[in-house]
Amino acid sequence: MRKVFVSYSRHNLEAATQLVDDLQAVGINTWHDQTLTGGQRWWDNILDSIRSCDVFIFALSKESWESEACRSELAYVVQLGKPILPVLVSDDIRLSLISAPLNEIQVTDYRRRDKGAAFALFKAINSSPAAPPLPDPLPAPPPVPVSYLGTLKERICSPDSLSGDEQNLLFVEIEGAIAKGRSREEIRDLLLSMQQRPDLLASVNRKVEEALRGLGHHRVPERPPDQEMVPAEPTCASCRKPVNPSWQFCQSCGAPVQPGGGPAGKPGSIPGSKTRRYPCRSDDIPRLITEVRGWLNSQDFETQQVNTDNDSVLLQIKKRGSWRDYVGMATSSILVKMIACL
Repeated sequence: MRKVFVSYSRHNLEAATQLVDDLQAVGINTWHDQTLTGGQRWWDNILDSIRSCDVFIFALSKESWESEACRSELAYVVQLGKPILPVLVSDDIRLSLISAPLNEIQVTDYRRRDKGAAFALFKAINSSPAAPPLPDPLPAPPPVPVSYLGTLKERICSPDSLSGDEQNLLFVEIEGAIAKGRSREEIRDLLLSMQQRPDLLASVNRKVEEALRGLGHHRVPERPPDQEMVPAEPTCASCRKPVNPSWQFCQSCGAPVQPGGGPAGKPGSIPGSKTRRYPCRSDDIPRLITEVRGWLNSQDFETQQVNTDNDSVLLQIKKRGSWRDYVGMATSSILVKMIACL
């Protein structure tokens, strides 16, 4: 009995599983990779099974045609000279657009997965030419394919903190995956995983939510309760950015914090402080900052300007004295926050 290797995309797992079940039901020795795990050993087992097969079935769909792993398997089969049988399992691909070697071979339609499709499949396998002996020496085996989305998922789920630039870059790469026609299910999974990051910036989260709406996903799930009750690290009660427990003020928004990162009274207020609000245009901000810093310098204060994530400007101020105490602004006595108002 002939040994058959089935190459498929995991997006078509249901169709591939039924195909394998139908073949095994009539005694055809069929191999596919569902029971293996990833890595070099996984890939070596696949190549070994390809070398020992008599017929190579390519479960043809848009996803398998674009899959790096499936294309690598197909290229290796061509080098070995094995008989190739393309089997259509999805209607999301135009057969007129596929290239060699599949465009040179009669395609078996298995989309209906009924008795007629199964009979046509058995007939195609039995009429395939005999596999020639393996070439000597064997062609160089293809390298282990790297799944683009899998690598992206690992970066998104990394426990390491991500900067704003890194978060924006990840979102740009997800947009690139969308533009390339990647599976909506995989893209949605990546976006939802990104929303689970405790350090996700609000500006990036807005882009993620917009992308989810574009995919037809309107409900953004809440974070698991354990993440709400036991945060991975202390965060500011006002802007939810990570804070150092030793800080008195958040270095992103200027809100006061207490040891452990909790709020010190009402977020945004400092006991004994006074607040004044004045409307101004965005083009007046640089001049206003310069004048305020000049006045503070004349009053014997040291100043440091910090641009925050929410498009505001934070002036951290300390009475002139030991510069060592100034580092980190742990003992700043006055905070001035300026936000452009159009």
